[in-house]
Amino acid sequence: MLVLFRFFLTSLFLWLIVKLSRQAAENLDDDVSNAGLFALAVVVGFAASITWAPVLGRLVAGPMTGLMTDGQVSEDRTWLIRFARRCEAREWPRLAVLAAFAEGVRHPNLPAAFVVGMNNARPGSWLEKVFAREVWRFNNITNCVRAHEILRTRHQIDPGTHEQAEINLALMSQIREPAPALPPLAVPAAPPAPLPKRNARIRLFGDAASPAAKPNPAEGKEEG
Repeated sequence: MLVLFRFFLTSLFLWLIVKLSRQAAENLDDDVSNAGLFALAVVVGFAASITWAPVLGRLVAGPMTGLMTDGQVSEDRTWLIRFARRCEAREWPRLAVLAAFAEGVRHPNLPAAFVVGMNNARPGSWLEKVFAREVWRFNNITNCVRAHEILRTRHQIDPGTHEQAEINLALMSQIREPAPALPPLAVPAAPPAPLPKRNARIRLFGDAASPAAKPNPAEGKEEG
């Protein structure tokens, strides 16, 4: 509906501008008619600018706020989304998918319905593919990575690259194959450890009767 108003008001504004320029060139003395057309053109132009404001605002602020506004599903105020989330919490996936599908038809520019539908649709079904395709249009990294995985593994569909570089980087880290394991490194066997040197002053029980193990009294005198 907004697109129709945008097209109609923009076309009317351009038509009034062209007519005003022609009438001003042909009838310079008709000030009242020229002033009326000018005022009407100003009013129509103001109305047309209101319809174009969301588009211009999205183009200007989209790259900076897209990951915050379109990223997580924050539009949970509609009654269908609340109902779908209650069904999801109570493990009623069919009702959750129906409510999400209806909300997606009503508001196709909001991601909440498609995320709920993708999470509750039967794996490998047509509805799961439709919901995953719609989720891929938005800018949430987690949801887009999940949608990409569902489309590639369950439906053999390659969605291509995303318009957000952050999502492409996350996908590259997920898809990158791990490096092959390195073969074991051949290490030569270690030589046997040398036996520790025995201290002659330490006497064992078996060495008590051995005369070789008895201390020399001469050595004790020399030390004294």
